[in-house]
Amino acid sequence: MPEVISLKQDESFTHDAIVAGMMGIGGVVSAVNDLEESKSSKYATILRDSFCRTRKEFIIWPVEEIVQRLGNDLYQKVINNYLESGELNSDLLKELEFFRNAFRFLVLVRIIENEVTETTEECPTTEIPPLTDLKGNPIVKEIAVRLITARHMTVSLDIYDLKKGISTWSGMINESRTKQRTAYVKDRDESIVKTFALIPVRAFLEVGLKPSAPRTDKLLRKIFLAFAGNMP
Repeated sequence: MPEVISLKQDESFTHDAIVAGMMGIGGVVSAVNDLEESKSSKYATILRDSFCRTRKEFIIWPVEEIVQRLGNDLYQKVINNYLESGELNSDLLKELEFFRNAFRFLVLVRIIENEVTETTEECPTTEIPPLTDLKGNPIVKEIAVRLITARHMTVSLDIYDLKKGISTWSGMINESRTKQRTAYVKDRDESIVKTFALIPVRAFLEVGLKPSAPRTDKLLRKIFLAFAGNMP
């Protein structure tokens, strides 16, 4: 399970308080790119599903219910403030106190980093069964050229207690996922002439066989499950 870093928890945020007070999914925002409304809604649904799957005893309202309760104007103020600063200001928390009898805890998620990287790695391959030289070292005749695509995400989750008007739980998770594929195998000691002749073919293979980036929603689900697992 991914580790929650920079974890802060108010002493009043207990298991009994969560069960009695109910949670509302406030939404998912991204500080690194514009998040389409459809994707934001999808990620908020994944967030709720992850919490419900892990903590079946919690009552968690979907984001649609929260929007309806708050009204669109106030909801947009909440989302914009959280997107810009990563926290809710005291004035907004004061406005949200009105809804504390409907649900006590508001859950918000902010994507801080969502970066895709592409790298190439050369990996020596051994014979099967392995062959060794006189000193017992494995004999490598070929090198596999692997294409690696990785996605790295940093995500923060904040829970606000509308009854007390404070941030009652917050933390971040860094997590990555990779995909890799072997594009081709080359002779370890091949000649410069052969290498030069194969450049166009190998360039074509590196483009055509490049793995797609791991999906954001799948990585978010793993992160959300880890957040849920760290709740009291």
